[in-house]
Amino acid sequence: MKQASSEAVPSLSSTPLFTEAATSSSSSAAAADDLAVGSRDGGGGAQETVAVDRRGEYSAVCRWTVHNFPRIKARALWSKYFEVGGYDCRLLIYPKGDSQALPGYISIYLQIMDPRGTSSSKWDCFASYRLAIVNVADDSKTIHRDSWHRFSSKKKSHGWCDFTPSSTVFDPKLGYLFNTDSVLITADILILNESVNFTRDNNELQSSSSSSSSSSSSVVAGPVSDVLSGKFTWKVHNFSLFKEMIKTQKIMSPVFPAGECNLRISVYQSSVNGVEYLSMCLESKDTDKTVVLSDRSCWCLFRMSVLNQKPGSNHMHRDSYGRFAADNKSGDNTSLGWNDYMKMSDFIGVDSGFLVDDTAVFSTSFHVIKEFSSFSKNGSVIAGRSGSGARKSDGHIGKFTWRIENFTRLKDLLKKRKITGLCIKSRRFQIGNRDCRLIVYPRGVQCFCSANLFSFSVHHFLRLIS
Repeated sequence: MKQASSEAVPSLSSTPLFTEAATSSSSSAAAADDLAVGSRDGGGGAQETVAVDRRGEYSAVCRWTVHNFPRIKARALWSKYFEVGGYDCRLLIYPKGDSQALPGYISIYLQIMDPRGTSSSKWDCFASYRLAIVNVADDSKTIHRDSWHRFSSKKKSHGWCDFTPSSTVFDPKLGYLFNTDSVLITADILILNESVNFTRDNNELQSSSSSSSSSSSSVVAGPVSDVLSGKFTWKVHNFSLFKEMIKTQKIMSPVFPAGECNLRISVYQSSVNGVEYLSMCLESKDTDKTVVLSDRSCWCLFRMSVLNQKPGSNHMHRDSYGRFAADNKSGDNTSLGWNDYMKMSDFIGVDSGFLVDDTAVFSTSFHVIKEFSSFSKNGSVIAGRSGSGARKSDGHIGKFTWRIENFTRLKDLLKKRKITGLCIKSRRFQIGNRDCRLIVYPRGVQCFCSANLFSFSVHHFLRLIS
């Protein structure tokens, strides 16, 4: 069995920032949210024209021409809505930058809304997009940036606060202004057509959605701590639309609950030793900023699969394990997976059965251990709950207790999957300014005592002598 990499993400040329509409600490967050529910016409006092070139139901290019651009005094402008993939989309620009921008920069964002929902309804959709300010004199000088994002009822906007210096656009000699004072802003948008299904280990259906445009793909809105094992299946119904995109970006599923974490599947393409591979990883994704991130982690045994849709054919499976956390400050993983999950030629082959009617089916089954840990200094408990993270002690003597429930069940699962050499790492604890963990091998390992010697509770005493 191969240990998964903690760096299973593609390289990117630039990273976008959330718009003020999605940042509660921003001074203009309320104003940006007002734009999301305001008039369907363009706003900000500008004269504009919007043209949309549709390339199917889930792909479109919007060309937004703003007139009198250098003389606009409004802080923000927004285009008329246009529909892509059943969602309402529009562009948002701050000619002098928003509150997050560096002085002298233009901010541009894409905003997506679900026209079927209300202000309190939950929805999400994945989009890949390119925003550009067009140089009408020389297209090679067009300023563009690419990104992807899972838009939702909580995060409706995404883009760049420092898109480009305003002096570049306003200079009439550089070719970004035409007809004296007009500017052309474009958005190339791809919307993922997807459906999901989530079941607990007892096969009780938890959440599902159809592929029709009237259904939401959202699975959970926050962590559900009692989901310790289950299966998440993600169907992508227009994969070919993203075949070029995944060479530099990635597509991401909705999140699903696993222990104290929310996880999601990410898929992209990698070149390994000159061979193109389909890459797949499991990522932790925080959805609740009100909880201290370092207090969330879970150890997870998981299997990631690409399902073969041809009757009688074998699915592709790979197994791994690790401790996930909401961030990597504790030294745990935020992403585990494989850059070389399977060859692209095997995945997209006409007769392979993995891509049928432009639909690919990705799945992950998981088992999270139920654990409790506490740390005490000189007999005084410092942490005593399941969500505890690293704890500090100024002294050199301490006691760390780690209890793993249903330990026999985990051993049986490892035996069934023929997995050996697997180790479980506890949460970090700190004593004498040293970071420590306990490591348990459920099925034993050479040169170590058999894990059968461990009971459901592991106690360890540390004494560091200065």
